[in-house]
Amino acid sequence: MSTEKVAAAKEAWVAMAAATVSENQKFAVRFMQSLWFPWMTPAMTPKSISRQMNQAAMSILGKGMAPVRRRAVANAKRLGRNSLR
Repeated sequence: MSTEKVAAAKEAWVAMAAATVSENQKFAVRFMQSLWFPWMTPAMTPKSISRQMNQAAMSILGKGMAPVRRRAVANAKRLGRNSLR
């Protein structure tokens, strides 16, 4: 059972790392677009940056929790089937 937890934690770290790289690329693209083509993208206000950072953080956390939740649900189903009488 501890092996499953360690595997789920590793999967979560990998998923969060991949999501972080993806979100950083999105930030970089948006920043560069605002510098190169300011007339094509809306102005980056502190509110829009804050909203984008919040969405990125929630996305990263969601990607990290998915493997843990998947394992927990599978374990609950497996343990729920075996009733002790």
